[in-house]
Amino acid sequence: MSNNLVGPMLLVTILFSIAPQELLARNLTCTEKPEAFWQDEPESWCLIEDVDLEESSEDINFPEVTKIYLRNFNVSYLSPTLLFKMKSVQHFAVEHCTMTKLFMKPTLSSIEIKNSNISEVIIDKDSNYELLNFSLEGIYRKTFPNNFIRLTHLEELSIRHNDLPKFNMRQLNGLAKLRTLDLSYDRVEQLVIPEALNLPNLKELYLAENNLQKLPVSIRRLKTLESLNLHSNQIAFLEMSHFNGLNNMKKLVLSGNKLQISTMEPVHLPSLEKLEMIGCGLKELDMLYWKLPALRYFNVYDNSLVAINNFPESFTKDLVFVPVGNRWSCLKLEGISSKVTIKVKERDHYCEHKVADICCNGGNIDFNLVDTLDRKVQMLKFQNSILYEKLEMTNEKLEKVIGVVDQRVV
Repeated sequence: MSNNLVGPMLLVTILFSIAPQELLARNLTCTEKPEAFWQDEPESWCLIEDVDLEESSEDINFPEVTKIYLRNFNVSYLSPTLLFKMKSVQHFAVEHCTMTKLFMKPTLSSIEIKNSNISEVIIDKDSNYELLNFSLEGIYRKTFPNNFIRLTHLEELSIRHNDLPKFNMRQLNGLAKLRTLDLSYDRVEQLVIPEALNLPNLKELYLAENNLQKLPVSIRRLKTLESLNLHSNQIAFLEMSHFNGLNNMKKLVLSGNKLQISTMEPVHLPSLEKLEMIGCGLKELDMLYWKLPALRYFNVYDNSLVAINNFPESFTKDLVFVPVGNRWSCLKLEGISSKVTIKVKERDHYCEHKVADICCNGGNIDFNLVDTLDRKVQMLKFQNSILYEKLEMTNEKLEKVIGVVDQRVV
């Protein structure tokens, strides 16, 4: 080797050996013109995309920003070391990424993981988390992180577009600040609500677009619930009294289920303001013993109703009623329209008979016979309600007797 080359090479070697590590690090930058993506206010996010890292990559520097959005960012383990290099980040989003593990940084306020192949989300059992909003959407797994109880400040949890045939709310037990739980589009067939569930501030539960065939009677344990959305499940038979006890519920959505509605005992929902039964295939509906004193909006659009039997006398013009898309008897619809405010969702096509601009059947129907049958049905239901009350009293007495016997046996 020429002596003329030895000097420069030695100098380069010395410079690299003493160069600060920061000079050798890879500085990641935000995309200059990020596309409008799924987050609100996309311009406020730092989008970093199309990055592949080794698991041991420590020579990485992230921009000093509060919102970081990773897209097509692939690393076997998004480790604490990498996450703590995001020194200022408060809001963190991940989409279309592949990771074996993702560590939850304790100082985050929100994290959203969408359409990513992630095998494990790690919630450290020894960390104090500040997380308020957590979203897991389409991450292709059937199980979810352990240690949810560590997320003591969590207010909103969204688990959408996943494969969850059975969801047990026990894993959320103790999340005292949780207000919103969204389980939409999760293929849920069974919802388990344990007796000792402690979610004292849960206000909103979204179960739309699942495979529920029946509503668990235990739904009444969610005493603080204000909004329940069951849109587009497979519920075929619904006993309305199962909602009794949800005294704070203001909105109930049952639309998109092919329903038969039953009332085996009185229905009492004192705070319910909005009830939607759109496209349920309802052929009959009897509201005898329904007590909905706060109801202000009632939508039965797109069913097959000829009448609503025992439409409550307590309803007044303060109630907005949407009856379009049914097969109303003109006489029955006229009786309803005299009590409430009829809202025309969309104009009915031309028809011979209308009430309040809603098409109805004005043909020769023996309404005296209908009323007679209605009264007979009312009488039977009244008798059933008395029998139900007596059965409840008998059960209570039996439980007391069994309790005394158990004590004597002990």
